[in-house]
Amino acid sequence: MSIDLSIHTKHNPDTLAQTLRTKGRLQIPDFLTVNTSEYLHRLLRENTVWHLSYNEGQDNFESEESAFNSLSPAQRQKFLNNIYSRAKDNFQYLFKQYYISQAIKLGENTGHPMHQVNDWVNSAAFLNFMRSLTATPEIRESDSYASIYGPGHFLTMHDDRHASHDRVAAWVISMTPEWNENWGGYLAFYDEKGNVTEAFKPAFNTLNIFTVPQKHAVQLVTPFAGQPRTSYLGWLLR
Repeated sequence: MSIDLSIHTKHNPDTLAQTLRTKGRLQIPDFLTVNTSEYLHRLLRENTVWHLSYNEGQDNFESEESAFNSLSPAQRQKFLNNIYSRAKDNFQYLFKQYYISQAIKLGENTGHPMHQVNDWVNSAAFLNFMRSLTATPEIRESDSYASIYGPGHFLTMHDDRHASHDRVAAWVISMTPEWNENWGGYLAFYDEKGNVTEAFKPAFNTLNIFTVPQKHAVQLVTPFAGQPRTSYLGWLLR
């Protein structure tokens, strides 16, 4: 089953563009229609194809979730200790994701229901909204991911610049209902002194969009978080 995915018609990108241009970031609650948000949330809940995503320096890795789960408790703890040790002084991340646009390009999981998200974020309706919102008519495409941050997951400070991709802005459709403020997982933005200037709480059916480059991080999800932090995300590319 699939439905027509759509942005709520109450949002005028030309009106919202001034805030994004002034602040470099913007949060839009109730971004999608009710049917769209409920459908996409169900796809996240029902998806079984997740990879544990992490880095070792400049090298990026994706491991099957089942491979991590098959490790002994001691092996898991050693893996996590190495991750946290590198995070102390270096760029580091750890979370679960399904890289939708890459799976499509590689011909993986053909017919997966989440693949329609990539079609939608590359449709004229979505891209034209984003072109107006960012005042960047040269935007030609978007990539797409689904992500889960569970307890202990995080993404340290970085600015999203990429050596070979001309990223205009990052978008995140937060799909996390009833998040407690004490559970961490905020999308935090930093000034040159390392102060948090603004932080977006995980929420349901909310678009977070910010221009690139911009220093930000996803703060550690606490061990006592009562549910995962879930979202769809990608970059608008020139």
